Amino acid sequence: METTSILAEQLNHYLSLATIVGMVVVLLFASAISYFSMKNTSVKIFTLLSRYVFPLGFLITFGGAFLTLFYSEVLGYVPCDLCWYQRVFLYPQIFLFAYAWYKKDRNILPYTLMLSIIGLVVALYHHTLQIGYDLYKPCSTSPFAVDCAKPSFIEFGFVTFPFMAVVLFGFLTILITCAIRFKKN
Repeated sequence: METTSILAEQLNHYLSLATIVGMVVVLLFASAISYFSMKNTSVKIFTLLSRYVFPLGFLITFGGAFLTLFYSEVLGYVPCDLCWYQRVFLYPQIFLFAYAWYKKDRNILPYTLMLSIIGLVVALYHHTLQIGYDLYKPCSTSPFAVDCAKPSFIEFGFVTFPFMAVVLFGFLTILITCAIRFKKN
């Protein structure tokens, strides 16, 4: 049992570092997209992201789903209700991206964008709830329910599981926006 807690502690630390790097990337890309959209110009990296939206989207969603299941099934972190809601918006995207990658069908992009934005909103709400802005009590009062307002861990003072989901859904939103906005004709 001690090995599992050491593994979880190490995984939390390194995933938190990756989340911070991902947050910086998301913020830079969001700024760049808005800047270049106003200029109505295209940048090579955005065109490249647009070309590889399906494999990147598949890998990101598959990795996120794998980690959520690894944490809950192997490491024993029981997900709360809001975590499950976030998973509802993440898991279908694995299949959407895989199918679109196989068929080269860009028509799924608006659907994955919608799922990512809704997942982002739920994750943002969950994160603000966990860092102390307790506006509403979203969870049931059942004695066996996991409290959504209580974080399983906090790394670097602000990185929690919901914040990791914020970055994941934020990156997916940026990736899909690039693919829609900067697609090659």
